[in-house]
Parts: sequence; structure tokens; C-alpha cells
Amino acid sequence: MAPTSRHLLTLAAFAALCATSTHWVVTLATTRARPVEAAAAEAPVSLNEASRLFGGTPQKRVTQNIHLFGILALEQGAAAIVSTDGEPARAVSLGGALGQDTTLAEVRPRSIVIDRHGANSEIFLPANSAGPTIYVR
Repeated sequence: MAPTSRHLLTLAAFAALCATSTHWVVTLATTRARPVEAAAAEAPVSLNEASRLFGGTPQKRVTQNIHLFGILALEQGAAAIVSTDGEPARAVSLGGALGQDTTLAEVRPRSIVIDRHGANSEIFLPANSAGPTIYVR
């Protein structure tokens, strides 16, 4: 084989390699953005559907919004005045149910601790107002 034909064959192989790699770089760079946009446009999956997928049972309505209005210190225990999910305020004794699967675990001087499926969270009393709350004539 002549040296010029070897050089031409090497040049042709190098040009084919460059063309192939350029084609794959352009193809992969342009198709990455489309699936992400399509996935973002879909509605999110609900937690009930996800729990069924992994063998769980659908969850019931969970009490999310708990407001603490006051704390009662009694001789034999303690209680708290709370409102759940916009309902009227009511007194709940220590260990009492605030909602489904939510109980009053602990009463502290300025806060309460609630238990949701073993996870504790603390709810504080609102700050005292600057002015008097009782009006006397």
C-alpha cells in the first residue's frame, strides 16, 4: 500500500469519527430538555395513591391546623384549650384525643406537646398582648 493512500485512509477514518461523535453530542444535548418539561406539566401524585402502590392503606383526614388558646393547671393533671381545623375551642385533658391519631402528650407552662403516630411536635401559646384584656368600670 502506498504511503499517500494510507494517509488518505487515516484522514477519512478520522473525519468519520469526528462526524459520528458530533452527531451523538448534538442528539443527546437536544433531547434531554423535552422529557423534563413533559413530566413537570403532569399533576402531582396524591399520598393515598403512593401508599397504595407500596402496600399501605389510604390515610384518613389528618388534623393539620391546631391552635392553642390556653392552658389549665389542675390539681390532678392538666388540660389545654385548643381548636382543631377551625372548629370551636374545647378543653382537652392530658392524653386526650385532638383528632384522629393525634393526642395531647404533655402540657408545659407556655406550650403543649402533641403526639402524631409517635412523632412529637410542640405548639406554643401566642404572645401576651401589650394592653389589658379585662376591662373594669
